[in-house]
Amino acid sequence: MKKWLKFIGLSFFSDKIAKEALKRGYLNIVLGMFFALAFLFCGILAADVLPFSTHYNNSSDFKEFVRKAVTSESLNLEVKSQKITASRVADSFLNEEEYGLNGYNLVVDTRPADAFDDFEAYYLSNDGKEQKITPEEYSLLSDVAKRNFDFKISYTPNELILTDELTAEHENYLTDKNSEAFSELQKKQGELSREEYQKRVYNLYVKAYYPDLTAYENTGSAPLLRNYYYHTYVDGGAEKYLFIFDDSCVGSFETNSGMKVTFYGFYKNFADGTHFSTAEDADGFIKNSFNATAPLSSYVYFMNTIRLLPFVILMPLVLALLAYCVLRIMKSDAGKSIGGSIKIIGSYLLVGGLLSSIITFICGYFVPRGSLMIAALLVLFITLLIRTAIFLITEKLNVKKTAEAKAEDNVTETLK
Repeated sequence: MKKWLKFIGLSFFSDKIAKEALKRGYLNIVLGMFFALAFLFCGILAADVLPFSTHYNNSSDFKEFVRKAVTSESLNLEVKSQKITASRVADSFLNEEEYGLNGYNLVVDTRPADAFDDFEAYYLSNDGKEQKITPEEYSLLSDVAKRNFDFKISYTPNELILTDELTAEHENYLTDKNSEAFSELQKKQGELSREEYQKRVYNLYVKAYYPDLTAYENTGSAPLLRNYYYHTYVDGGAEKYLFIFDDSCVGSFETNSGMKVTFYGFYKNFADGTHFSTAEDADGFIKNSFNATAPLSSYVYFMNTIRLLPFVILMPLVLALLAYCVLRIMKSDAGKSIGGSIKIIGSYLLVGGLLSSIITFICGYFVPRGSLMIAALLVLFITLLIRTAIFLITEKLNVKKTAEAKAEDNVTETLK
């Protein structure tokens, strides 16, 4: 066991120990890949979570904006059951003087996350004439004429209120369409609240009445009020903002050094009744909200790290093939088989992954969060590449030294 631990832990630092891989099995490579992925996961997660407070503290303009917005008495933000309530809806994109500051804009909309948007549906001509018609007008066109139009929707900042009269219209339409999903829903109507039933009916109506909406809503369901802000502002190019919703917040800011940071947060780290009245409260609102996303970030990065496995497998194989070719050219005993090269390069994975995770964590202070996965892969590959290059250079020197020693022995024998 001691010899194996020595091999696993020190092969990265010693060519002599690394060559012991030639006498060992391929299981060490599998273990090396497992540990490399584990270290990368830890490095990426740490690089994402830990530097955030530093980024926030080093963003003077954003911090000043947050302190003004979050502590505003006119908004009266308060935590209730891990959700935020506000006394009003605010949108500084429309009125920057009210809550905007230093180029940053604030949106506060604490209406329910599943509130529907009172959107406008229309068809737009695709022949360059920008002709706009209603769905009713579109339905009257011939099949040939319909090809000249594309379905579009336009979000509004208004909530759609599902009244009994509106729900009755939706029910009648679904009944006329002989919707099987609606028939199944009616059977369960007694198990649902009136509000939940109306929402489900409306979702079925939207899916039946309009073309596919997955270009606007990931689930293809009825457009949500919250997404008005994403489609209108974020998709419109906004890069400096803070959106405060009832169950989460989303922000994007720039540090003093020019690094762009996008984040989201939850409110589970706040006690019920929490108000935000001081600068420290405002700073805590951002930092604690972000910290509450750590479990979700762990899951997301874990799944993304699993997807890196093919690349982690490919890296030592590519480097081993390169090493094998070079070793064969220099006539090294370590290059007698491609399998031997794979074992040697694979022995670098464990420590290489550990070093890469540390470097990736450091990169978290300088690299945007969205680029951390790519950065981790590049760091691992460069680490393995440098170690492989050192091995080949050292092996070249050893081969040359051995050849010179043999030459001297031959001369000595000849002189005798």
